[in-house]
Amino acid sequence: MLILGYVGFELKTCKRFRPHANLKKVYYVYLGLVAIIPLVITSAPVWAVPVFAPELLPVLPLLLVPLVTVLVIMGFISFWIPKYYRSIYYMLKENEVVVERGVWWKIKQVVPYARVMTVNTIQGPISRFFGVGSAQVYTAGYTGLKGGTAGPGSRGAEASIWGVPNFVEIKDMIIELIGGKPLFGGTATSEIGSEILKELRRIRKAVEK
Repeated sequence: MLILGYVGFELKTCKRFRPHANLKKVYYVYLGLVAIIPLVITSAPVWAVPVFAPELLPVLPLLLVPLVTVLVIMGFISFWIPKYYRSIYYMLKENEVVVERGVWWKIKQVVPYARVMTVNTIQGPISRFFGVGSAQVYTAGYTGLKGGTAGPGSRGAEASIWGVPNFVEIKDMIIELIGGKPLFGGTATSEIGSEILKELRRIRKAVEK
């Protein structure tokens, strides 16, 4: 069984592989960007009350509850990020790509190569700065939830190998593994296609008569 992974920036044979450690840095940057506005708004009483409303100083601790709430949420997410990172694993097998993730709710996505329609690579500015990107695997008719790595307004990928430095090479590997595998298993689909073709020919003959 062929299973591919990477160590550093090179692909090699292994059982499973996980994202690069820089993915955690990407998540921390996202957290910081998302938290900037809430932190500015909720910390306003710290400097505004003494200057503009000193009569509210006795109730200042109550006014700081929103700030404390934001800091607690940030602390929880900061604690969660490394746990989530350690939960992510990828496998490229002979016949399917497997993605596992989840801290409390474990998710395992298995996508047979016979169902894969296209593989795209995505690398945003923050990911580019940290040298990682993603290979997005799309199948025919998949209507899953839109993911942040898929880009705004785009259809979500059925499987995403996200946070790896060699994402382009992984995309090429998946395309190579897809090669020669007919869509949806091939045999049954070919028989159905032949039946449809025969039916169309019968309809054409009937119309011509």
